[in-house]
Amino acid sequence: MNRINYYWRLIATGSAFLLFGVGSAIMPLIAGPILFFTSSNLATRRCRARKLVHILFRAFIKFVRIFGILTYSVDGLEQLQRPGILVVANHPTLLDVVFLVACIPNADCIVKSRLLKNPVMHGIVKLTGYITNNDGEGFMRRSANSLREGCALIMFPEGTRTANGSSFKFQRGAANIAIRTRVNPTVVIINCRPATLSKQQKWYQIPSSKFHISIKVHDELKINHYFGISSPLATRQLTRYMEGFFTREVAINEQRYART
Repeated sequence: MNRINYYWRLIATGSAFLLFGVGSAIMPLIAGPILFFTSSNLATRRCRARKLVHILFRAFIKFVRIFGILTYSVDGLEQLQRPGILVVANHPTLLDVVFLVACIPNADCIVKSRLLKNPVMHGIVKLTGYITNNDGEGFMRRSANSLREGCALIMFPEGTRTANGSSFKFQRGAANIAIRTRVNPTVVIINCRPATLSKQQKWYQIPSSKFHISIKVHDELKINHYFGISSPLATRQLTRYMEGFFTREVAINEQRYART
């Protein structure tokens, strides 16, 4: 029975990734013309596109849960429903952004620029207006505008998925945006056990049992005491503080998992 369960989950996982890839590639081809002809306003079209992606990602999460691939829990979901928040999260699995967008109706994301060359994700990035990370000062301006327009801006300050067993090393982009826009970061701690879909693992290297993703939304980090010092120094200090905060909270969650 264990072997049957394993192979069933392997087939279901492959089917889920195929569904996600095909759906992500086709959705912009269908939705793009409809959004274009129903609104002449670019900001409105992007907002509607983000809402559509939110709905589709929610459906995908339900699909993988129903088919026995994973279970999940979200603590503090209501805090992600607020407008104009900066969501800062760790990045243990491929599915992190899918879960966060599924939790947030008007989610904007900072994504790697190479996704614009990805045949699966290119259309979604262009349709939603997600912000790429290679635009220098334009990146900061677009991030500030996104928050001002009431979007929930999602960032992974590691810049890539967490390497198993390594300590957190954040880039300064998240802290820089927080300091320059004066928006308190909303911290999201994500744990995945057993570990899967990490930086070191292929999609088909599934665990012996279905995995559980836990998402805990913390209160905002108050950053007003950084405003009295220079922006570069404030950015460095806030980055170091967030590295310590994430290290501590992820370790606490790991200990809880080990006791269950």
